[in-house]
Amino acid sequence: FPCWCRFSIRCIADGIQGNWKHKMKSSDIQLVQYLDQKEQACRLIAGFWHDHNGYDQTLQEAENNLKEWTQEEHLFLLVLLQDTYIGFAHLGSRGGNIDWLEDLYICKEYQRHGYGHRVVCMVEQMVRTWSDSMYIEAAARNKDAVRLYHSLGFDVLNTITMRKDFKPQDFETAAQETIDGMIFQVRKVRT
Repeated sequence: FPCWCRFSIRCIADGIQGNWKHKMKSSDIQLVQYLDQKEQACRLIAGFWHDHNGYDQTLQEAENNLKEWTQEEHLFLLVLLQDTYIGFAHLGSRGGNIDWLEDLYICKEYQRHGYGHRVVCMVEQMVRTWSDSMYIEAAARNKDAVRLYHSLGFDVLNTITMRKDFKPQDFETAAQETIDGMIFQVRKVRT
């Protein structure tokens, strides 16, 4: 692996994903499994929705997400930089192993420093211990995320999510893609 993916794994794993208690470290950041850091986790979840969708989530909504994302078949990891939680990785199962990176978030002030890159590498190394593949979805309009994931080797299309806009006048075309001769538009909300 490239240097940014090298890290020492400090974990005790009993082979059962749901009981995987660990910390993973990559130079200055750690992935810490959620246990009782509710205030920090809810703050990060609210930041995720605000930064990704412009939606200001209530504390109750953030708590509901946290409850859902920490149930069986999920793994919620906080990203710790020294003594500050700067993001999270939420993994889930879609009928098999916990091998879907459902959500990744690094606070805006910590973005563009390679933390997201390193978190994906750390999560990938962990998922490799129990699955043959790892899956990631990204909104087509989130070109930074798509570029990041592609640069890390996520270059196989697994499923395609298509959308039909009922009020197309509320959206603008950001790009156009062709797959197997069919033209698709990548749209974002008109600002």
